[in-house]
Amino acid sequence: MVPSSPRPLLRLFTPLAPQRNGLADYIAQYLPMLARDFALEVVVEAGLAEAAAADPGLPAGVVVRDECALLADPTADQGLRLYNLGNNADCVWMLDLLHRLRGAVIVHDISLLYLHQLSARGHHTPGLLGAWLADDGHAVPADFLARDGQLLRSPVLVYQECLMLRRIADSARAVMVHSAYAERRLRAACEGVAFGAARPLLRLPHFVLPPPPPGPADVLATLGLGDADTVVLVPGFLTGNKMLWEVLSAFREAQPRAPGLRLVFAGEERAQEYDLSRRIAALWPAGDGPQVTGYLDAPALDALLARADLSVVLRHPTYGESSGLLPRAAMDGGEVVTVDAGAYAEFRAEGVQHLPIGPDLVAGLREAMVRVAAQARDPAARAVRRAQALAAAAQATPAALYPALRDWLHRSGEGA
Repeated sequence: MVPSSPRPLLRLFTPLAPQRNGLADYIAQYLPMLARDFALEVVVEAGLAEAAAADPGLPAGVVVRDECALLADPTADQGLRLYNLGNNADCVWMLDLLHRLRGAVIVHDISLLYLHQLSARGHHTPGLLGAWLADDGHAVPADFLARDGQLLRSPVLVYQECLMLRRIADSARAVMVHSAYAERRLRAACEGVAFGAARPLLRLPHFVLPPPPPGPADVLATLGLGDADTVVLVPGFLTGNKMLWEVLSAFREAQPRAPGLRLVFAGEERAQEYDLSRRIAALWPAGDGPQVTGYLDAPALDALLARADLSVVLRHPTYGESSGLLPRAAMDGGEVVTVDAGAYAEFRAEGVQHLPIGPDLVAGLREAMVRVAAQARDPAARAVRRAQALAAAAQATPAALYPALRDWLHRSGEGA
């Protein structure tokens, strides 16, 4: 039933806690504000509604239901709809729904190659993709097609032409991206899709949360990190696009020149994408290689970010426009290296070094590690960098950005 409330109904399609997913963390910051201004229903993947509804962090009064329950509801097409869409496995279930129940779409990563591959691998939309290619006049090599014409593998042309992205934008009543890079890519990929009053396009940066007060240093003791160590940190989920092999290679080359260097991968492994622990064991059979923490709660990750001498935030071939890790790493005042590509190239701050993706990337990472290990710690310089980053972040808190998000949602319903 549609809630009897003066607030407009909003159905939000998203991963949600307790799922360990950056999209769930992202939308959690906006849920209290959305629940205040809308009669909010959160739609999650089938089988996950009970756990999501039991999460103590869910604002009071928010209804949670799974996708199957919604599709059985005759009012499914009523109200506003918002899709919190990212480039990961927890979003595949949304792909059919967003064409059927049109709404506003937050496109967190303009490079949807991995989502596309997952959907094709799971036979979720292979027939649709084959039809899309035919509609757009593409000739697909025969070895990419099954006998019935379905797409079996993802040729490069599918990614380059951004067919999935264009279909999403064409179905969307409104689209939101996070960066100028993403907007340029979207407009280029979606030639013929009109953005304007009937399909508003919003560029809203990813929010930045201020770092919490220093918490317990238990995680530092657990990892055996001492004051004499130079800590290189790779924060976040350890997915296949984080250029983990390049980081391993650079660290292996840097170790002989920097005996106190410690490399910590601070996040949950995704072994099906990149089996990091197996590669570490093969490269450092004596056990003197990098450490992998596994999933960390926010205080533990914050403690490591505050301790890191150098944070490494890399992505390729997708560039993670939704990532809040880059500004978050800069806020602790330590040095940071990232890629000079995609939306990451737009982020400029004192102490942040951009490295070009290419044959010299490993050498650039190695030299950054060695340089940081060789220099004496400078608490004063770190404090200055931290203050500058905090001042910039104050303009991009969830509360500061939310009014633009709310107004965009209202506009998405005007052309329905």
